[in-house]
Amino acid sequence: MDPKDEYDVIVVGSGLAGSMTSACLSRNGARVLLVDAGSHPRMSIGESTIPATSMMMRLVAERYNVPEIKYLATFEGAYSKVTTQVGVKRNFGFVYHRPGERQVPRETHMFPIPKITHTENHFFRQDVDNWMVLVAVKYGTKVVQQTRVTDFDFDEDGVTATFHTGKQVRAQYVVDASGYRSLLAEKFGLREDPTRFRHHSRTLFTHMVGVKPYDELAPKSRYHHPSPWHEGTLHHIFPGGWMWGIAFDNHHRATNPLYSVGLQLDPRQHPKPDCTPEEEFRRFIAQYPDIAPQFANAKAVRDWTRTDRLQYSSRQTVGYRWCLTSHAAGFIDPLFSRGLSNTMETMNALVHRILSAIKDGDWSTERFQHMQDLEQGLLDFNDDLCANAYISFGNFKLWDAWFRIWSLGQIIATFEINRAYAKFVDSRDESVLKPLESPWWRGKVVAKGQPYENALQLLRDVNEVMQSAQRGDIGAEDAADELLRRLRTADFVPPAFGLEDPDNQWTDASLFGVLKTLRWAKKKAPADIGQLTYEGLTLFMKKRFDKGEFEFGEELKHALAPTVFGKRFRVPTPK
Repeated sequence: MDPKDEYDVIVVGSGLAGSMTSACLSRNGARVLLVDAGSHPRMSIGESTIPATSMMMRLVAERYNVPEIKYLATFEGAYSKVTTQVGVKRNFGFVYHRPGERQVPRETHMFPIPKITHTENHFFRQDVDNWMVLVAVKYGTKVVQQTRVTDFDFDEDGVTATFHTGKQVRAQYVVDASGYRSLLAEKFGLREDPTRFRHHSRTLFTHMVGVKPYDELAPKSRYHHPSPWHEGTLHHIFPGGWMWGIAFDNHHRATNPLYSVGLQLDPRQHPKPDCTPEEEFRRFIAQYPDIAPQFANAKAVRDWTRTDRLQYSSRQTVGYRWCLTSHAAGFIDPLFSRGLSNTMETMNALVHRILSAIKDGDWSTERFQHMQDLEQGLLDFNDDLCANAYISFGNFKLWDAWFRIWSLGQIIATFEINRAYAKFVDSRDESVLKPLESPWWRGKVVAKGQPYENALQLLRDVNEVMQSAQRGDIGAEDAADELLRRLRTADFVPPAFGLEDPDNQWTDASLFGVLKTLRWAKKKAPADIGQLTYEGLTLFMKKRFDKGEFEFGEELKHALAPTVFGKRFRVPTPK
């Protein structure tokens, strides 16, 4: 075989998971072939980022010396360095609806992105994914598009990949980041049938133009939310499902008129009708007087995608010289934007294992077994998160309580990543990153005396309450009361966000609230949670002013754009 056709790693799938993995491996000396059956540009879901995702992007960029990944960690970085087609994300917005009724303004929630940290993104994936492939090429990855792998043959010395053209290449390892139709999953019969996941949902989605900002249509309210709905990821919540709204034209320097919309439905409550996807969408939103007007003049600019049940799982994600990652391993639901976050956590743990195996020449399955535990734990955690949310959608009081539980988990996870990132940047000691490879908040068993025991016990207990509600053993309102009782009596809930207060709709951490929380962390919080909270807030805030961490010039331009310069600022050429 021609030496040019021999590689250390073959990565299948050139979405963000595959291209980022390839870039990190190539940057650190690995010979990488990135193969994709399709080509770019193309639409992909997973357009909304969350703080935990962006912090993991920062960490991966620093750990594997790929600074381009850090550009994606802030809206300003992505806009100035990658593509002007991205939208801004200043909040998670949740608006509860009942069929046939006007929306009740009190039944809304917003989780603002704290201004003291950074601004999140609405990724225009066509541009972002294509750009990331080019970054991988920059660092030495060879990319082959419109090429389908038809077989993998594993032996003692490596793996042979055969393409649909008949060409063969050799490698030491395969990373499958392809998706549901994974060749490895099919070859080894890895899919669980039926899936072990509790959650049930199907989807239909597209990009549209002519969508009105919800702020222009929402019922008038005395409840003033911290930022416009249109400047965040909007979630319309209703019994049996939800709908995302992701705007790319939601800032004063926008160049992209599109609006991403996706309807997620529990097929047990909303079976697929015998009509086109657009007809189904129009019929469904017609039930909701404060959703339908948003799309009265909207038009789809691409074909609708409609699926059957989305959830699938794998009994095994690691084997001899291969690993399923990202959506090749399994999928749950776009709710709470966990998919890309799981991808980053998986990639962080996988890349250094592959680099060590290349160095040592040891490709034993045992060396990668931890990836199986990590990936399955991430999927199971997301399954509980989404399944319980859909249970709560049938009753606003229960949804209100579950929103607070989700918020607590998001805050805890982000503190943990913030702390690890800041310590790693200062020390370059990879041992400080180990907690992120065994995230304590996703454990299935609570061991006496383990760190954050009380917090972990709460997360386990509320999951059991929600499953009891699903079975009908407890009523929805009683379940909500129990969740709120546990939040109120817990001594480890950071006070800045008001999670224990049922009258508080906005988890808005003001400067005063942050200072109050820092004092609480030092004086009143349990020692482990107090230290996590204090370090999670202060260590990263100090990095806010370090060179290369933030695009301060871009932040200033976007801040001045609405009042001083409008859209007259020159649109930068992405690098």
